[in-house]
Amino acid sequence: MKTEVAQELSNQLSDILGQLDNSVRLVMENCKEEEFHSFREGIGKVMGALVLDVMEPLYATNPEVKPADYA
Repeated sequence: MKTEVAQELSNQLSDILGQLDNSVRLVMENCKEEEFHSFREGIGKVMGALVLDVMEPLYATNPEVKPADYA
């Protein structure tokens, strides 16, 4: 994969993670506790799959685009 494409994917995926995190915050601040816990669990699964199944392989094959603050 071209470095430019990998970098753009990395940027987009990072933005998606941020949006998902913001959605959890929105639900936490505006919904019942049980709704929040259920939503957070579902979003956690999505975020986990995004990181493990998409971002980790991307960075394994394109380490030059891995953000410095990525754990």
